[in-house]
Amino acid sequence: MKVFIFVLFFCYSSLLVCQITEGIDFTKYPAKQIALNKKAAIQWVSNPYKNRVKEIKDGYQKGTISFGGSYITVLWLCGNDCAQGVLIDSRTGRIYKMPINSTNTSNQCQDREDIFDRYLFFPYSKLVATSTCKTQKEALGVKVHQDFFFYLWNEPRKTFSLLKKVKKERSDK
Repeated sequence: MKVFIFVLFFCYSSLLVCQITEGIDFTKYPAKQIALNKKAAIQWVSNPYKNRVKEIKDGYQKGTISFGGSYITVLWLCGNDCAQGVLIDSRTGRIYKMPINSTNTSNQCQDREDIFDRYLFFPYSKLVATSTCKTQKEALGVKVHQDFFFYLWNEPRKTFSLLKKVKKERSDK
């Protein structure tokens, strides 16, 4: 029984830590969650990426609610160190751009395979976090510069706004 309680406590505390990034608590920006009974048809007229129809269609069909209570996110690679993405409202089928681009997600500190680890969002929150990371060689090692960007989704306006930017630096030997 003690082992079960320890495992339960460990899992719960791990979940809480995942919800707080760089001092920002995702649970403080809650979204009204809906039950996904049936997805609306995609409204292609709202598509901001006309050349990404296949990625959006496939991602929406396979996806589940992953942001803001009712949105399905779809991400894809768009180059060497680049990813893009959209939100699709499962209630209406409208497509919206995510705040993911080369200026707020480039990351020289991770491998290319880790490109989708540069974003953080949850089904129960209206907050998206992205990050950039650059390294600079120094005499005694490497200096790491990392920026975190936190974007808040405004549901009535259907837009993102930058809530906060956090800069971090550290030296690795």
